[in-house]
Amino acid sequence: PEGKVEPTYYTIDPERIMMRLRMGPILRDVSERYGKEAEIICKLLFLNGRMTMRGVIQWVKDNMKKGQIDKYTQAFSQLVIDQYIAGVLPEHSRSTMDRLLAATEKESEKYTIMTSKDIANAKASAQAQIEAAYGTDEIIGMKRKVIDPMDYQRKRAAISHYGDGLTEEDQPEIDEKVFFSINYDRFNMLFRNDAIIDFATERINRTAGQIVKAFFDYGKDRMKSLKEQDSPSATPVHIANILTKSDVVSRGDIVLPKDPLEPNKKPSIQEIVRGYITLLKVDTAGFVKSKDERGASQYAVNFERLRTTMKRRILEGIVRERYGVATCRIFRILIEKGKLEESQVQKLAMLPATDTREKLMLLNTKGLVEIQEVPRTADRAPSRCFHLWYVPLEKCFQELLVDSYRVICNIQQRKRQELKLRQRLIEKINRKDVLENPDLLGEGEKKEIEQMNKVLERLEVAKSRMDTVVMILRDF
Repeated sequence: PEGKVEPTYYTIDPERIMMRLRMGPILRDVSERYGKEAEIICKLLFLNGRMTMRGVIQWVKDNMKKGQIDKYTQAFSQLVIDQYIAGVLPEHSRSTMDRLLAATEKESEKYTIMTSKDIANAKASAQAQIEAAYGTDEIIGMKRKVIDPMDYQRKRAAISHYGDGLTEEDQPEIDEKVFFSINYDRFNMLFRNDAIIDFATERINRTAGQIVKAFFDYGKDRMKSLKEQDSPSATPVHIANILTKSDVVSRGDIVLPKDPLEPNKKPSIQEIVRGYITLLKVDTAGFVKSKDERGASQYAVNFERLRTTMKRRILEGIVRERYGVATCRIFRILIEKGKLEESQVQKLAMLPATDTREKLMLLNTKGLVEIQEVPRTADRAPSRCFHLWYVPLEKCFQELLVDSYRVICNIQQRKRQELKLRQRLIEKINRKDVLENPDLLGEGEKKEIEQMNKVLERLEVAKSRMDTVVMILRDF
């Protein structure tokens, strides 16, 4: 009815809460890239959720020394340009589910009677509308300046490709009325790239990690989403140009075919890069793939393949640690070969029949493998069926993600309990007289503080490692 005020409902965003675990890495990365001012801006955004540029400047006036406003304004602008912080509009506060339901309802109004196919089409159309509306690459909160076309190219040539910043004249204007918040997707892309580089370094060697990093450096401005199937393509020449100043040539950590005319000639950096790209391409992890449709000698980092590889690596590591090497071997065989009978698993794993059956039943009990019955006859009698074992991989990944959430919750509860047990000591430490004179603490209390700090450090490290697992399973 007209004039009726509808109630406002609130919901919890678990993913945004879990992203608080990455505050430390985010602040460290921002500090290394843009300096202390950018780190303080990100701290303010963590504390307040979202702020306008005017609010940040007001905080600087109230809390910092005079003459700091220009530094903070420049740092804020650079964070917006590089999309480490993003503008938010009122409609962004609506939950994803509410957006989807509203768009689906609007699509459903086009139909009188809906079949199941029409419902599916309406949902797909609604999802596409949401992605088009909220997934735009346009930077919110930026005001475009009028640029002299004759002077533009000269200024652009004077600005370095990365890191020298913009001149005051070229500094873009930020809309002071628009609210900004941390762009978690942008930071997740950085963490994903770092994880892939570390994986390549661990699996092959340091030079392979540098080659992968060069791919990311070359295409850093064109990577827009975590859901991309591969990185921007590059040629070996592009990668070699990026690595010109490195010591890749002097290492000699790859053996290449020698030139029959000049057998003593050392390989050039382009030949070394081509050799490593070939090595990364043929590796079973699938680091690099060819993109010949973009032209000859075009390669890209294969995100689609690496997602599954890195998830499998975590899952297989847990199976090996909990159930042993032989059980992990059976698990890996089922993943790679697909659905197999018990006798086939036994032959491939080279284990006795009793051990194979025992380990398959163990994996089945833990929900890591399942059985599919294939009837030999029309009556589908169990005695006349093939029983095939297989790994429901996506289900295992989802279960592992839920277990990771549970472990993080347990670690957090343990931390709270450790602090509660030492509440009196913590209150004493925070007293004004003790802060001014730490000698008021006894030897026993100092040892207890040292022990508490060790326990808390171990818990934080464990929580950080589990968040890395969550990042690979959920965000990659």
